[in-house]
Amino acid sequence: MGALSVTGREKYQNPFKPLVPDCYPVPYGDDKALEDLLKMGGFAAFIVEPIQGEGGINVPPSGYLRRVREICDKYGAYLIVDEIQTGFGRTGYMFAYQADEIVPDIVCFAKSIGGGIMPIGGYIAKEDIWKKAYGSVDKAFLHTSTFGGNTLACAAGIATIEYLVENNLDRQAREKGDYFIKKLLELKAKYPVIKDVRGRGLMIGLEFEEPKGILNKITAGKLSELSKEYFASLVAGKLMNEYGIITAYTLNNPNVIRLEPPLIVEYEEIDKVIFALEDIFEKNGGFLSLGLESGKQVLKSLFKK
Repeated sequence: MGALSVTGREKYQNPFKPLVPDCYPVPYGDDKALEDLLKMGGFAAFIVEPIQGEGGINVPPSGYLRRVREICDKYGAYLIVDEIQTGFGRTGYMFAYQADEIVPDIVCFAKSIGGGIMPIGGYIAKEDIWKKAYGSVDKAFLHTSTFGGNTLACAAGIATIEYLVENNLDRQAREKGDYFIKKLLELKAKYPVIKDVRGRGLMIGLEFEEPKGILNKITAGKLSELSKEYFASLVAGKLMNEYGIITAYTLNNPNVIRLEPPLIVEYEEIDKVIFALEDIFEKNGGFLSLGLESGKQVLKSLFKK
């Protein structure tokens, strides 16, 4: 209920309402909207992703987190940074908030700390916050967990951190990400079907343009609606089925595919992705032709069965 209450899409909330009360969203990257809300008083914390993952790999304006830190301090609200997707080297820094040179009050992390092998999650808090929650004998063991402190998961987490640090994978992600984004921007300049390339390090989003021509007008905008919902999944399907490259669209913006290779990816493998994308756009063009081609493949596989 806690996570659902602060997620950004009602589609996932509605079946489980009522949720935790007094949770209010603000537009991402809008520090003025945040201040207008916090100045009303009575807020415990502001929770934010340093780069939005499921929202479509959205990078906030430069200096946004520094301004957020100032606003939270001004109005006495904790700053909680969600690094579930961005943490442990993914964006070119050990944690993405470090790009803005701030210190949050609480950091949530998971996913990559398990090294792609073990499920593990946790959080880091400033000492005074930790003591408020667990700093006395009567509170220290109130919140237990069946799988908390799992020794195998923790061993994987320690090994992952050691490998990240010893091999400077955060720096590698920054350098390889710059190379990857540069190549993708070259594709964008060549193929109008690519609407935007954005991200940092090896957390990259590729957003596709929606059809705007005569066919879209004839269908009263339905073609554009379908493209918005399914184009990225068609591209992801092509990449997987024909080129052996696994990607996925972002849940809250299904018109974006995320490109998030392992931090140990080689430049040759990045080039393979670029080649595959160029091959797809060269042969298939936009949403309609790609959809028809994918439909043919589905029919072929059905008849084979």
